[in-house]
Order: sequence, then structure tokens, then C-alpha cells
Amino acid sequence: MTVADDRLARIGPELDAWEREDASLASVLDDRVPDCAREALALLDALRPIIPIVIKLGAGQAPGTDAAQDASWAASVALSRRALLAQQTARTEHGLAGDSLRLLDRIDSMVGEWSDEWDEVARRRVQELVDAGRSGRQRGRELRERRQDFEPQRHLNVGWLLRHPTDHYLRMATRTVADLECRRLIEKHIARLALNYQELCGLDWTAEEAAANVICEMQVVDTSPGSWKKPVTAVVTKPIKGDTSLDEQIAVRLVEDPNGPFNGTLVSFLAGERWLTCARELEDGTLLPLDGTRRCAVPSL
Repeated sequence: MTVADDRLARIGPELDAWEREDASLASVLDDRVPDCAREALALLDALRPIIPIVIKLGAGQAPGTDAAQDASWAASVALSRRALLAQQTARTEHGLAGDSLRLLDRIDSMVGEWSDEWDEVARRRVQELVDAGRSGRQRGRELRERRQDFEPQRHLNVGWLLRHPTDHYLRMATRTVADLECRRLIEKHIARLALNYQELCGLDWTAEEAAANVICEMQVVDTSPGSWKKPVTAVVTKPIKGDTSLDEQIAVRLVEDPNGPFNGTLVSFLAGERWLTCARELEDGTLLPLDGTRRCAVPSL
């Protein structure tokens, strides 16, 4: 047990209460939601504990070079490990926890050997992350109170799952992670998610395609992380419906109103991916992606 794990064990009762609260908030999905969409949500939930870790890997970070950064790694790993073990106990990890725990163990082994004072820094970092989680949960409660008539999961938009592939965090990490064992475990998760994504693609999207005035296959040329106001550049690889032509460069919006409040993107692209895009063409010539938009090919890992 690491010093970060030990610190978490001392505040375990509060974290146990959080897990019970999360379980009680799980809405019953509408009976019309397809099984593959239920599975997609379950897989996303099963991966949530390691997403903060994978995001750090995708940003090119790695443990073992800086004492303060290693304290953050140790604290994040401890929190993620605890959440995964809770999923295993509740049998809600959908076969992903084993490889996720092996990924955390590997990252833990890469944390450097530091002075005795480092242990206290790691304990403080654990407490800081728990405090941040507590504040976030309070904000979540306030939002739910304001929106108490709305049950987001009950009204699940299956098209959203297609437009936001769960494996994007993992794929970004494979571009930067240097450790071969970490990469191998991440790629196993990607392969598992790919099977479910193909099932989502296989649903009937005829009505959504009929509602779009532009449909084309396109290759994403460039994306600017965090720059949701700027349309993504793509090249048409197969025009299907509407006024597009082969090899035409097009601009696809990530939000409907770039000047409005940000409430998440309509779609999540990575450079090099090929998408079948169902869209509405706007007056400025940009495309607004609609339901039915789905990824059809990815670059080799």
C-alpha cells in the first residue's frame, strides 16, 4: 500500500458515501434505448476512474522526473485504484478493471524514490484532490436541484455516443506514452471499445440521414484542442448528399453558436479520422453535424 492509498483509507467512509450517492443517482434508462447504447454508457462509466490518468499521459506527462509531479501521480493513481476496486466489488466494471488496475500498478512503479518529506506531500495532494471532488459534487447537487425535472440518462441521445467516441482519451495517450506496457494495456481497452462502437454504427440511422441536407465521408485534417469556437477542417473523400464534391475542403462546426455559452461540443474529432457526416449547411457554408454522424475509420495505432 502506498502512502497515498493509506491516506485514502483514513477518509474512506466519506468516499463510500459518495459511491452510494452515485449509485442512487443512476437513472433507469428508457426501454427504447438499444442494448448496445446501454453497454456504451456502462463502458464509459467503467473507464471513468482512469480517464484523469489517461489525459495526463495524452498530454505527454509521465512519472519519475519531478517530486511534486510524482506526488500528484501517486494521489491520482490511489483515487483511481479505489474507484476501480469499488466497481469490481459491485460487479459494474464490465471486464475492464483488471487491465485498468494493471495500468495503475505500472504507473505507480514508475514514480521516483524521493525524500521522507515527499510522503507528506503525497498525503496533502490526496487531500487536495478529495477536497476538489467534494466541491465538484456540491456544484453537481446545486445543478440537479435547478434541473430536477430533467433526467439526462432517461432521455439519452444515442447519436451523442456516436459523435463522441469514448476511446478518444485513450487514442490521444497512445500518441505520447513511451512505456510499452502502458501502451499495450491502453490498446487493449481501445480494442474492447471498438466492438461496441461498431454496434452503435450498425443501428438504423435512415431517419437521421433523411433529415440532413449534406451527407459526406470526410477525412479530418486538423483539430485544435480546446479551441471549440473554431470549425474543424476536413476534406471530402466521398460526397453522398448535398452540395459537396470529392477532395473539397470543408469546415465543420463543433458548436452551433461559437459566441454563446459553452455546453459541450456537438462532435469530437481527432486528426486523421474518417467520418460519415450528416449535417445541416449553414449560411456561411460551414456544416453543423447532426445525429447520424459517425466515425468510419481511424489511423493505425
